[in-house]
Amino acid sequence: DVLGNSLIQIAAEKAGIIKPGGVVVSSPQADEVAKVIEEACLKCSAGLVRVGSDVTWQELTFDASRQLLKVNGILASYQLSLPLLGRYQLENAATAVATLEVLATGGFNISRDSIITGLAKVSWPGRFQIMSRSPLIVVDGAHNPASARGLGQSIEHYFKDFNQAILVIGTSFDKDIAGIVSELYSFFDRVIVTRSRHPRAMATEPIVTEFTRHGVEAKVAETVSEAVSLALAQAGGKDFICIAGSLFVVGEVIEYLKSGL
Repeated sequence: DVLGNSLIQIAAEKAGIIKPGGVVVSSPQADEVAKVIEEACLKCSAGLVRVGSDVTWQELTFDASRQLLKVNGILASYQLSLPLLGRYQLENAATAVATLEVLATGGFNISRDSIITGLAKVSWPGRFQIMSRSPLIVVDGAHNPASARGLGQSIEHYFKDFNQAILVIGTSFDKDIAGIVSELYSFFDRVIVTRSRHPRAMATEPIVTEFTRHGVEAKVAETVSEAVSLALAQAGGKDFICIAGSLFVVGEVIEYLKSGL
């Protein structure tokens, strides 16, 4: 309701940050968005580095705590150990490398080794963060259809050996509930809908209604702590619990779990 009602309108507003003579680093975009960015760069005589073509990446392997990837940059190639799961983090890492290389060519003292070392130490709480192994508990701040799609893809990619999957979800009132639910409902056997303490939290009823449209019977917990307790009561040691939909919800979950239940 501020930036526009289409990807093209939103991209045009965001491209307003592009400065004459500057350099833009862009992660992979939909074709219509990429065109808006390219035209804005041409208008401002700004350089453009496209992640996905000018800078590329390749997934190598992963384990429970990290993933390895190779990034072919403009200045060098990098074999990176990234202590973050989530397939989208590979793209994020490549975009970070591209940005750091642009800064290095602009006079900043950023070496290849410092890029490798820095990414090996990165921390991003609330984004596909594993909180427990038995049962497996993952929190992810996915709060729109695109990030929900990325969450679903990551679940399929990283986790295969669990008996049942339980989703705990709550969102803010201005989010695309239909889009989020359509991306997530098929991955879970049980759903618990809740809401955070934040004043922007959406009521549980509209979320439950959206799951019902997909034939999913969702339970309701009025607080995040109640939702987590209910999920834990239903889960065995080989089950999977995922909490998503809002960083406000995820923050409360992290707080609750770190308090020792």
